[in-house]
Amino acid sequence: MTIKQLEVFVAVAETHSFSRGAEKTCITQSTASQHIQGLEEELGIRLFDRGRGGALLTEAGKLFFGRARRILSECDESRSAVRRFLGMEDVVLKVGASNIPGTCLIPSALGRFQAECPRVRLEVSQGDSRSVVQQLVAEEIELGFIGGRYEDDRVHFEEMGEDTIVCAVSRDRSDAAKKSLSQAELCKVPLVVREQGSGTQKAVYEALAKTWINRDSLRIVAVLGSSEAVKRALLEGAGYAFVSSMSIGEELNSGLLTTVRIPGLVVRRKFYAAHRTGRELSPAAAAFLSLMLARPV
Repeated sequence: MTIKQLEVFVAVAETHSFSRGAEKTCITQSTASQHIQGLEEELGIRLFDRGRGGALLTEAGKLFFGRARRILSECDESRSAVRRFLGMEDVVLKVGASNIPGTCLIPSALGRFQAECPRVRLEVSQGDSRSVVQQLVAEEIELGFIGGRYEDDRVHFEEMGEDTIVCAVSRDRSDAAKKSLSQAELCKVPLVVREQGSGTQKAVYEALAKTWINRDSLRIVAVLGSSEAVKRALLEGAGYAFVSSMSIGEELNSGLLTTVRIPGLVVRRKFYAAHRTGRELSPAAAAFLSLMLARPV
């Protein structure tokens, strides 16, 4: 059973004529008869009574007619949906983002994306970098924007900029503190850190591994689940923390937070755009990815 057979069947049924049905579907009358004959042979029953009154539906034909029209209607809607998809109309683009891309990078690009793709609705789910990769693998999102790269052949990563991670502390606590801490002193101060799976924390531990500092020797007083939570803890004087310079820009400018230098320790991490390996991106995803890769970080 083919779509063309259904189109010819419906056309003949609506016009009560093989010749007019053939004309309506842009084929010859003999070809239309062949389509109907093939359909009747497959179904094992006659669909039309042929006589002086034209081609009239049998009772079986009447039963089949309604279903055939619904199938063709669904096909038309499917074609329209694909055309809208290709034209980026009434499309929902689902992406995942870790904290800094989700709170800083994506919002700053949203205005331009809306101007270029006004009929696309962007839905962003936030989590740590590892959970975003897991969402990609599970095909819950089409794109991911994260602060760390993971070894997974199922995911393709593209660099999209770099971030500096600084050691920060509140102004009140820093009044009595030095502007720098030795690596030995760093192990003695209260430290607030991000959860396992955070791109920020991954970069910090990788940088610490290049020094003599053992991560187990750090005095960790809290493990928090977002950059915003860490920033709030810093503002309340909970201790020191390694945070993205982007996430505390306003607090540094206002003097509420200050940075502390750790000689011999420099922490930088790259941002990555990620998508599933070997999978073609939708037009909306391709447009958004191109925009994010082109923007300055």
